[in-house]
Amino acid sequence: MATAIYGFGQFSDGTFGSFANAAVSAETATEIQTGGTGINQSSGVSIGQAFADKTLVALSLLVQTDDAVTGAFSYGYLQAPTGDMLCPVQGGTFSGVGLPRLKRPVKMTPGVKLFAAFDTASDAVSLASMACYCASGKSAIFAIKAVDATKTSMTDVLTGATVGQSLTNERIVCSYQTYGGGKGLNDNQAGNSGYYIESSDGALKLMIAPSCGVSTNAGIGGDYLQGDSPYVEYAVPIPIGQNDTLSVMAGL
Repeated sequence: MATAIYGFGQFSDGTFGSFANAAVSAETATEIQTGGTGINQSSGVSIGQAFADKTLVALSLLVQTDDAVTGAFSYGYLQAPTGDMLCPVQGGTFSGVGLPRLKRPVKMTPGVKLFAAFDTASDAVSLASMACYCASGKSAIFAIKAVDATKTSMTDVLTGATVGQSLTNERIVCSYQTYGGGKGLNDNQAGNSGYYIESSDGALKLMIAPSCGVSTNAGIGGDYLQGDSPYVEYAVPIPIGQNDTLSVMAGL
């Protein structure tokens, strides 16, 4: 079954852009370029090139599987020409994703690109992901395929680094967490029901449950305003040290 990811963006001048990629693969970050049917814009162009000099203020992503409801949103992000992450992007399933504001406006220039990833929801271990936004404005997304009853390190999707290596001395002020497993992250209690950050001495610095965008009972959840990836705003920002780790342990 083919799966597509669509995007909807608004710029500071009030205009919109439409984005689409109907050839995406599960667990793989793929560029989502301009697209749509019968829309007065060029298709197949990177977002920064298509809308150069505009400022993007809101953006959402939508996962749609052909004749099925098994496509689960994992994560999305805007990438700078340098390869650095500019800002996470929220998303969800066909049930509705709204149009959430970006955590910070992003100026469009040639080389800026939009990427997104999904997973196929089933009663099996799934792609675990966590998108972080820091007080400094720095962003990073960490992901890994979860393992049943086994602690597994989640690493930076761009660099492969740990959370401590990527965000040394940063403070995470908000994040969204996703997991595509059809029955949740820990339905047999053999693992942990949240993603967790630990310091080098094992102290628990964060434990946060992911949102699961698709149910095996075909019940599609999620907050329409933020899709299936609502941000958690931390009352106390999470300080990150160089040797901190972010982990997931599924219970299938």
